[in-house]
Amino acid sequence: MLKIIGFFFLLSCLISCQSEESSPNSVVEPTIKTEVKTKTMIDSLLALGNSASAKTDSIVSDTIVIDSSTIVKKIERPTRKPAQIKFEELKYTYDTISQGEEVTHSFYFTNTGERPLTITGTEGSCGCTRASYPFVDIAPNEKGKIEATFSSKGKEGNQSTTVTVYSNASPKQHTLVIYGYVEKKEE
Repeated sequence: MLKIIGFFFLLSCLISCQSEESSPNSVVEPTIKTEVKTKTMIDSLLALGNSASAKTDSIVSDTIVIDSSTIVKKIERPTRKPAQIKFEELKYTYDTISQGEEVTHSFYFTNTGERPLTITGTEGSCGCTRASYPFVDIAPNEKGKIEATFSSKGKEGNQSTTVTVYSNASPKQHTLVIYGYVEKKEE
């Protein structure tokens, strides 16, 4: 029991000896060595009255060398930019089509960020516009495309529809626009 108490006393002495504060950027050189006299500590415990009948001559070694060197170094980690979409174009004009025709256009983009790009969905401004997108992550500097389709069924005159692209990029959404003119179908 006395050896356990002595060990904890030794441990608390070592901790209190290392109360020197250091900044996060400082480095403590690994040259500190601490010698602790165990016989002296046990004598101190006996003097406190913890165990008057304990024998101090049963100690094999009266000196323990403890290497208390610690190297503290702040690790600088590079930050990576979030995924970013850079479209080659945000607007497409299809000129003139006849009522009932469909127009499909591919909007090409590049992930200019440093993290993978995930397209989470697309949404057309009306039921006449739909889009398809890649369901796999786009790696940094990799290209992809959003394919938008406009159906002119029931439409007439100047048309402007949009496709909103949602992703994990910064910003989280982008709007693609399709313009054109729909001629009334002759019956």
